[in-house]
Amino acid sequence: MIKNSFKKLLPSSIKYRYRMKLSHYYNGLSSLGSSYKVFLAKIKRQFVRPPIPDLNGRYNLHLGCGDIKHSKFINVDGLPASHIHYVRNIDDLSFLPDNKVDLIYACHCLEHFSHHIRVELVLAEWFRVLKKDGILRLSVPDFDLILNIYKDNDNSANSIVGILMGGQDYKYNFHMTIFNQSSLTEILLKVGFSQVREWTPGTDELTTFDDNSGRKLLVNGKYYPVSLNLEAIK
Repeated sequence: MIKNSFKKLLPSSIKYRYRMKLSHYYNGLSSLGSSYKVFLAKIKRQFVRPPIPDLNGRYNLHLGCGDIKHSKFINVDGLPASHIHYVRNIDDLSFLPDNKVDLIYACHCLEHFSHHIRVELVLAEWFRVLKKDGILRLSVPDFDLILNIYKDNDNSANSIVGILMGGQDYKYNFHMTIFNQSSLTEILLKVGFSQVREWTPGTDELTTFDDNSGRKLLVNGKYYPVSLNLEAIK
């Protein structure tokens, strides 16, 4: 039964092309028990990938997209979900040549990299793949806004610990640095971007996501903005 379920996941052309490789997976399926569905999903992702969207010559990347699927973006994430075009760490875009990408969007991702050199290296990699005049659109927790929450709630560390340090509910969800507008602008200019400006969520199709860029944090009955939204031009 498990073996048959596995075979039904794949198109006939894939099953034939990779028949030798697939035979190795078939052998161990019967021992998986109730976890076989998770296993099958991961295996399917190795052979069946979503088509790259036709963007009329544009190349828009959504880095760290998670569950979000946007028709105008190519998705890059470590999550092996059906809508992810490239399953990989978002600090490694080595599958792309220099000057390939028109727009990179990354929401609440950059703070997950170490403030010690690593943030600059990640931004340099994103800079590399952007075309001349390409845009890096970022959203990160804003340390100045977080401090406002802290001060407004009697200097309560508990009021900001989640947004400051990350959810810490899985190994990638830990924050390793802080930003405000001046500090992030300084880094972006140092990496080589020509200008940095603010952007507003929801102003057009390519700035509208159901993510943290426009969300507010509820603390003691009051909603607070938490995100710094900047875009840098190569």
